Order: sequence, then structure tokens, then C-alpha cells
Amino acid sequence: MILAYSLYTVSFAGAFLVSYYYINYATEHALIRLYANIIVASVMQLSIYSLSVFGWLLYTFQEKEAHFYIGLQLGFWLVLISQLGLIGLALYKFKKAETIQLAQNAWRTSKEKFLKIHKNIRSFSKAQTKN
Repeated sequence: MILAYSLYTVSFAGAFLVSYYYINYATEHALIRLYANIIVASVMQLSIYSLSVFGWLLYTFQEKEAHFYIGLQLGFWLVLISQLGLIGLALYKFKKAETIQLAQNAWRTSKEKFLKIHKNIRSFSKAQTKN
């Protein structure tokens, strides 16, 4: 069973690497925009994941049902982490300046709004204590 879990995890890692290398190659050599490449790589990754989960179903469901559900949960979390990692790495590598600027603008805006709300709450609480 340890070999099955290992192969299952390695197939997820392989899917991540394939999609990451696709984004690198397509962004550097093709005229397709980065966001389209991210969508294509995510679909590639999800298709490989679905094949892995189907193989996991065929192997484990006949032995123990609990192993299937454990592997399904493991697969779900690996898919989530690898999708977020893939998108984050692609944006960081190819759109570093725009991504950092976007994060700074979002932080500045949220900080300004928070300070404005905080001042309003403080003035409201002072008005309440005076009455």
C-alpha cells in the first residue's frame, strides 16, 4: 500500500512539473498571453489528476474503502496546493512587477479603508460616551 501511495503522490508531482514546464515553454516561445497559458496548464494538470484519481479508485476501492477516501482527500489537498503554487509561480516569474504593484495597491487601499473605518468607529464611540 505504501508503493500505491507513493505512486499516487508522484503522479501529482509529475502533473505539476509538466504544467509548469508547459507554462515556461509557451510563455517564452509562443505569442499566447500568460493568462491563457495558465488556464491551459491548469486544465492539463486537472486532467492528469483525474486520471490519477481514477487509477486510485480502481486500485483501492476493491481492497479497502477507507484507503480510497483517504487518497481522495490527499488528492484534493494536493490539487489545491499545486494549482495555487502553479498560478503563484507563474505570476511571480513572468509578471513580477505587475503582481507586486497590484499587491501594494491592494494593501494601501485596504489600509486606508481600515483607518477610515477605525476613525469613524472611534468618533462614534466617543459620541456615544458623551450622550
